Amino acid sequence: MIRNLADIKMTQFINLNLTKRLIAFCALLITAHVASAQDAALDTELLAQGEEVYNTIAGIGCKGCHGEYAEGDLGVGPFTRGANEGMVSAAVNGIGEMIVVKNVITDEQITSVSAYLNYLGTAQVARSLVKRGRFLPEVFSARPGTRLQLILQNGGFEAHTFKSDNMGIEDIEIDARTSGNLIWEAPEQEGTYSLYCTDCKLVDQYFTININASTPEFRKVAPGIASKGTQAGLYLYEE
Repeated sequence: MIRNLADIKMTQFINLNLTKRLIAFCALLITAHVASAQDAALDTELLAQGEEVYNTIAGIGCKGCHGEYAEGDLGVGPFTRGANEGMVSAAVNGIGEMIVVKNVITDEQITSVSAYLNYLGTAQVARSLVKRGRFLPEVFSARPGTRLQLILQNGGFEAHTFKSDNMGIEDIEIDARTSGNLIWEAPEQEGTYSLYCTDCKLVDQYFTININASTPEFRKVAPGIASKGTQAGLYLYEE
């Protein structure tokens, strides 16, 4: 069939429009990917800055009163995991005991430490004390897809190294009488995962993480509106 010139031009016009739309769509995807990567890099940098502020500000760090992992476990400052920038700014400027921090902290540092605390609120704490080569407790359970902050407390008199063969965790050295931590994103499927000490005298001891869908769900925590959960150190939103 021979089409007239008007039909041919219309077809060419439609094809050209489709091509332009396809190019624009691809450009949008590329831009979104680049922006996402930049945001991720910015977030990582901001969190690292916030962690440094939390550990060092005013020579004692926020941890000097609120605990090493913002759990308010020292009997001085309260639980602050999950705090946002408004909460942190209000505390710095409105609580008398915070004067030592208020005198030195900058707006940028408030922003970064707030981001760090808010991020901690999205992670469920999974803690174990390592004593004489044994993990106490030995087992922790979480739901699939849960973000965990794994905290290992080295209760010995020597530094020890820990690793996992199925969690993507390489050697972590923890000095004597101190703790180490890392964020681990639990997989979406059920399974059993474990950490162990590579140089403890007692071998074949593990800190086991059971990822099980029947485990109670962890929800983001925040100070001020939290209530004690079923596990020590676990706080949930009240609803």
